Amino acid sequence: MSEIQLATVLAGATGFKENNVNDTFRGQVLTADGEVQQAIIKDLNIVQLCNELVAHCLAREVGLPIPDGYLGLVRPGVLSVSKAPNTADGSRLVFVSVDVKVPNVTYRWQGSDAAGRQALLAEIAQWGNLGHLYAYDTWIANVDRHAGNLLFGGNSEFWLIDHGHCFTGPEWKPEGLDPDVQYLNKLGLWLTQSLTLEQKKKCAKAARQFGVEIDGFDAGEISQNSRIADLLPLQYVEALKEFLEKRTARVPLDASKALGVPQMV
Repeated sequence: MSEIQLATVLAGATGFKENNVNDTFRGQVLTADGEVQQAIIKDLNIVQLCNELVAHCLAREVGLPIPDGYLGLVRPGVLSVSKAPNTADGSRLVFVSVDVKVPNVTYRWQGSDAAGRQALLAEIAQWGNLGHLYAYDTWIANVDRHAGNLLFGGNSEFWLIDHGHCFTGPEWKPEGLDPDVQYLNKLGLWLTQSLTLEQKKKCAKAARQFGVEIDGFDAGEISQNSRIADLLPLQYVEALKEFLEKRTARVPLDASKALGVPQMV
């Protein structure tokens, strides 16, 4: 399983607003191997930060495209952040995602008429991994996969971003992580209606296969590889582990429902 590496945020990052709720910056980071990367830097509370770290590891585990991610260290005076958790030496911890310089779907919609929007959705509908995305968002209870959280550059260039609202939301608590609940899959609100019946069936078949492949998933390594064992209380870490392991059983059914082709139980 992919391990989250550390990166140091360098001076000079600048904030930007593109419908982002949390303070977000473009800047440079220095990775542990001495490489400087252009990156998106997000000031998140500890739960959203951990959501991003875990979702990144899981996306890499199942082969879905997600930009390289790091746990970023902001030294005192380098960048003004307010939500990021503190370290013992006064630094702050942020989520860092390498800037792949691909626009999100919402951005590409701007200025398009209804026909243009539909043509873009038709392109997305042909993505070979679309069924796996429905399944992945179901598994991690991602309740916020709106069009701004999917980067699409054409020619099957897709990237998944912004996973702070996974695992039921940005402020989850252990007692609220119920693996047997059907959580909102927003793909069903803005993308499903653009799929043909055959595309829906194809995606549902892929989602069922995804469920087979993650059946028996052992989340034992996830807390270490994502570094959340160092950030969250043990009760949170154990609750998330149990949630991921038990939730695999719901993936085929709930993903199919989001696709509008419910399966017989």
